[in-house]
Amino acid sequence: MSNQLKLLFYIVFVGGALFYFQDRFDFLDISLVENKQKKEEVVKKEKKVKQSDEQNFVLISTGDQENIRVDVEIADTPVLRGLGLSNRKYLGDYNGMLFIFEEKGNSPFWMKDTFINLDIMFIDEDRFIVDIKENNEPCTEEYCPQILSTQQYKYVLEVKGGFSQINGVKEGQSLTFHLASSN
Repeated sequence: MSNQLKLLFYIVFVGGALFYFQDRFDFLDISLVENKQKKEEVVKKEKKVKQSDEQNFVLISTGDQENIRVDVEIADTPVLRGLGLSNRKYLGDYNGMLFIFEEKGNSPFWMKDTFINLDIMFIDEDRFIVDIKENNEPCTEEYCPQILSTQQYKYVLEVKGGFSQINGVKEGQSLTFHLASSN
């Protein structure tokens, strides 16, 4: 084989390897195909995750002028709602994710790629809990059940499994949102 052909194969191999590692690990911060919307979603998520600990929280009014504070991450786009709490192996006792929808509805939830049990609270447009599905287990390889509310909702709060029972959270209780974003 000639030296020129060897050089050509070497260049193709190195270029292919760089392309593979760039695509897989995004280490050069370049892209052959510009996907502006995807980048904006990732940037938006990173900003919200940074803000979540200090600025985004909900207060659940349990009566007797008691409020339970839950620090939340916000899932307000289709991409973020699709990711949800997937791939999490830990969730703090008073941490969660608040899903915000543009309109009220009754779409099912599921726990694909989730590793922890969750309580799922369905909340109406007036910010009252209309349904709670407690201690939902993650999907298995064979089975991934849909989690449906009995009522329409506009918001969903996911917290660690057992949270509702431990804190006396029930249907009919109200929530107050303290969010850095506008919702």
